[in-house]
Amino acid sequence: MDKIPLVEKFGYAFIQPTVSEILQPQKPDSLYDFKLKDADFPLDMLVCNVFIPGSVKTTGPDADEQKILDYALRVYERAQKLNIRLIVFGSGASRNIPEGFDKDVARKQFIAISKKLAALAAQYNIVLSLESQNKEECNFINTLEESILIAKEVDHPNFRVTVDIYHMMRENEPPSNILAGGKYIYHCDIGEKETRSAPGVKGDDFVPYFRAFQQIGYQGMIALECRFTDLETELPLAKETIIKQWELAKNQK
Repeated sequence: MDKIPLVEKFGYAFIQPTVSEILQPQKPDSLYDFKLKDADFPLDMLVCNVFIPGSVKTTGPDADEQKILDYALRVYERAQKLNIRLIVFGSGASRNIPEGFDKDVARKQFIAISKKLAALAAQYNIVLSLESQNKEECNFINTLEESILIAKEVDHPNFRVTVDIYHMMRENEPPSNILAGGKYIYHCDIGEKETRSAPGVKGDDFVPYFRAFQQIGYQGMIALECRFTDLETELPLAKETIIKQWELAKNQK
């Protein structure tokens, strides 16, 4: 959060902090006193990620629907007050299926709670956007393709899908899977494949992914969810790279 002036300096439109950083849902209301001041927040903050911590399980024998919903309620209430309209639902540690636990049962658990989370989100005008995570980080919902299938089963307008291009590349997913997502795709995170560096650092080609986004008429945000070593250099490079490659994608037939 202390780097916001740099993000603004290089012409970015929004920031995407974590739920725990801004909304602090594991604190009771009596201890939560976060207020946005316009002077301190010159950028939009319409989205948070890392929805549910690993200590709150959404699959396995310790999954407790009421505990999850109580946690989500606090997130949504505080998000609404700060005008945050999108929560990215990655939360790999929360949904990681315990060893020996039936995967089909875990999937049913996750879909059931996601339906309830989506219905609750709708009451606060918030969209929950499911993000796949590669096999190195989680053992469940590793691909965009799987995320889309989950969203179809949840079947709620407040439950959508985040395309994380880094995770897609780690799983060698084709950009065509974005086309299959159509109406479900709502948000985008980006980072380069090898070390999750910022766009432009290693020179990864995102053009095929951007072209797929353009083909579905994507109008959402692109968030830099990557690792930085030098913000002064990498923030302008990332922006320049994204704009250039987005334009290149437009020129492809």
